[in-house]
Amino acid sequence: MKPTPGEGWLAASTLRRRAAVLAVAALGVVLLGPPLFDVWDDWTNPPFKPLWTTLIENGIGVVLAGTLAAGGVWLSRQDWEDEYVYGAAEWVIAIVVGHAVVMGWILFVQVYLQGDLKPYVIAMDGIVLSADVALGVGIYNARSKRNRDRLEAERDRLSALYENSSDPIATVRFNGDAAVEAANDAFRERLDASADDILADAPRDLRAAAVREHGIDGTLEYDWDAGDGRDYRVNVTPVDADDEDVRVHLRIADITEQTELAREAEARERLEHLHRVASDLATVDTVDSAYERTLNALRSAVAFDEACVVVDGEVVAGRDAGTWLDRESIERVQTGAVPSDGGAITRTVEDGRTVLTVPVGDDAVLQAGVDEPSLRDSQITAAELLGTHLRETRQRLDREERLRDQRERLELLNRTFRHDLMNDANVIDARASLLEEFVDDEGEAYLETVEERADEMSERIETMRSLMKAVEGEDHDLTPKPAAEVLKSQVDDARETYRGAAFEVDTPLPAVDVLADDLLADVFQNLLANAVEHNTADAPHVRVSAERDGDDLLVTVADNGSGVAPERRDAVFDLGEKGEASNGTGIGLNICRRIVDSYGGDITVADADADADDLGGAAFTVRLPVADD
Repeated sequence: MKPTPGEGWLAASTLRRRAAVLAVAALGVVLLGPPLFDVWDDWTNPPFKPLWTTLIENGIGVVLAGTLAAGGVWLSRQDWEDEYVYGAAEWVIAIVVGHAVVMGWILFVQVYLQGDLKPYVIAMDGIVLSADVALGVGIYNARSKRNRDRLEAERDRLSALYENSSDPIATVRFNGDAAVEAANDAFRERLDASADDILADAPRDLRAAAVREHGIDGTLEYDWDAGDGRDYRVNVTPVDADDEDVRVHLRIADITEQTELAREAEARERLEHLHRVASDLATVDTVDSAYERTLNALRSAVAFDEACVVVDGEVVAGRDAGTWLDRESIERVQTGAVPSDGGAITRTVEDGRTVLTVPVGDDAVLQAGVDEPSLRDSQITAAELLGTHLRETRQRLDREERLRDQRERLELLNRTFRHDLMNDANVIDARASLLEEFVDDEGEAYLETVEERADEMSERIETMRSLMKAVEGEDHDLTPKPAAEVLKSQVDDARETYRGAAFEVDTPLPAVDVLADDLLADVFQNLLANAVEHNTADAPHVRVSAERDGDDLLVTVADNGSGVAPERRDAVFDLGEKGEASNGTGIGLNICRRIVDSYGGDITVADADADADDLGGAAFTVRLPVADD
């Protein structure tokens, strides 16, 4: 409690304060005694001295002692803090005591040691002692004035800074409570908060008592929630001050725009991460792996405390969650929704957590629980995209599973069908061979028909085998194959099969390996057979050539037939496509294209003479990737 102006020393707040002002006044009264006694002695005891001379002699002592006593009374009536009052009293008593000790020593030396009292020496020593005290007081005053000037300069500098800054700025003084000592217009107009409210969010204790006791070392910076929906950053910097008060400089910067930009950048990074997750999900081969990777990505997108994937009411994967997080949200969610549908919902459950529920198809949801009161729109959108990616991945895996089942059933049917038919064809062919010696000339024609049909059945079964392998081209294991050897082997077989046709090979063939499998022979066999069987010339002529073209090998099979009309050169590779005079199945060239496509190559048809050939028929060219040397 501070005394108010006009109150006496009885209103002082502490006993120490009272004792201090009383000591000063009492010292003045005590020092007033000697000059008054001397006046009384000179006037009443012989030799009597004139009153005016003794008053002149002791007037200075009376005035100075009276001033000291009056100073004690004046000091008690000031509204200074206690420490200033007893500090002033301590200086008075210390100087008086020190002066008395020095003068006492001088008197002791003159009277008792020298036996001769020398007033002029006493006076001179008193003057020197007063000069030393005056020097100390002058130095103290000079230093105080220097500190005041520095403080005023600092305040002037801060005032200029306040006026030129658009950020709220203030100086807070810690003497009693933390109080705003000075502030610019931005602080007064934009902030409806006390200094204690602003400092409450600091990373260390900045309450007034703690600051007065420990001070502040270095600059502090922290984020402050003003409760107005905007983001602020507070900078607390200690400033020069006097010995009694601690002051700090506050700058409050509105960082809402910077925060929004940072959040947008974070959202962009989150979306980029989701795109990488989508690519990652495209490679998983089990639904469990898809669930695990989705939950890992969801942690980055939402920073959940717990999460799970629920399918048909059962948790199939989770993070810190053994069951679904909110049953009501699962029942309310819009199944099959995509992000543009707004399918995800957020709900605050009984324990205060926020639960985000995202639909994943018609039978599943993705749930995440956070302790935050709400989620940002970018986080919800990211979770919805994850739900969409997971839904598409589940659909892909389901399709792949159905395709695998269909392929397995088809392969089983194909193997069974092919095995049984091949056995039947072999039995028919064998039995027909045994019947040759038992039939007459009239039945021989029928027997030849049986043998031909049995051979056709065998050929069609082999064709079916090639077609099935071509259809399953994505499962091919490609290895380096010697193209020249495979091609020569198929030409030799064709010469044995079609003895009425002429086969010509342009040698030498490039000795390179191509990336292929055992179906490469089927490609060459089909092209050679096609060049003979669909040839309208009386004497079929087939020319085979090959050349290296960069990283590819070009193999051309040309014939002297009627060729392929330009408008049919694409359609000729379609399944079931065959010429009007053809007795084939129309799948041979389609099989060739499928096989070559699975190798990463292609097959085309042109006129034979367009390839600098004089045969005049069709020229089929196969482009095959060359294996690395």
